[in-house]
Amino acid sequence: MMVITPTIFVRNSIELEERLELYEELVKRVQLDVADKEFTLKPTLGVEEMLEAATTLERDVHLMVVEPIDWLNQCHKEGVRTAIGHIEYMSSQKEFVKEAKELNLKAGLAVDLETNLKELDWLSAIEAEMILIMAVRAGKEGQKFSLEALRRVKELRKKGFRGEICVDGGVNEATISQCVKAGADVLAVGSCLWQAEEVKKQWQRLTQLAELAKTS
Repeated sequence: MMVITPTIFVRNSIELEERLELYEELVKRVQLDVADKEFTLKPTLGVEEMLEAATTLERDVHLMVVEPIDWLNQCHKEGVRTAIGHIEYMSSQKEFVKEAKELNLKAGLAVDLETNLKELDWLSAIEAEMILIMAVRAGKEGQKFSLEALRRVKELRKKGFRGEICVDGGVNEATISQCVKAGADVLAVGSCLWQAEEVKKQWQRLTQLAELAKTS
C-alpha cells in the first residue's frame, strides 16, 4: 500500500498545531521530525513537546537526535506508531530495534544521505518495520533531491527487505514517481505540500502521481 506522510518540522507549538489541524483533513498518518543541535543549527521542538499536541493522526516520529533509544519510552507512552532512529547516532541498532518492539512500537532505522549504506546492520534492519532513506541531508527542509536515494531503495529491495521503505527529503511532483518505481512505499513530503497555495489539491496531485507510478 502506497502511503504519503506529510512531515512536520517546526520550532514552536503554534506551527505544530497549525500543521496538525491542516493534515487532519487530508491524511491518517504524519511524520513528526525532531532534530537536535547535532543535526541542525536551529533545533526543532523536542520530543515531549511534539508528542503532547492533541491529534487524531497516527504519528511516526523521526528521531534526529543523539541516542534515540532514550526516547522510546516517551514514544510508547504517547501512542506513537513508528519510532525512527538515525543509525549514525545510536550505540546499537540491535538494541534500538529490540527495545522498540518490546514497547509495541514499530521500529524504523534511518540512514542519512552521507552515510554509507553498509553501515546499516542488516540483521537488525530485517527485524525493523521500516527503513528510512534520506534523499537530502537530515535536519533541513527544502534541499535538492539526491538520486543516490533511489539506488539505495533498489538495493534494499534487491537484498530482500520486505518492510516499509520511506524516502524522506526532496519528494515532490518531479521525484515522487521515481521513488515509487525504485521500490519505496512510504513517501515523506514536507515543504512541497505545506507551502502549496492549495494544500488539498497538491496532496491529491501527489497521490495521483504515486498511484500512476505504481501501476505503470
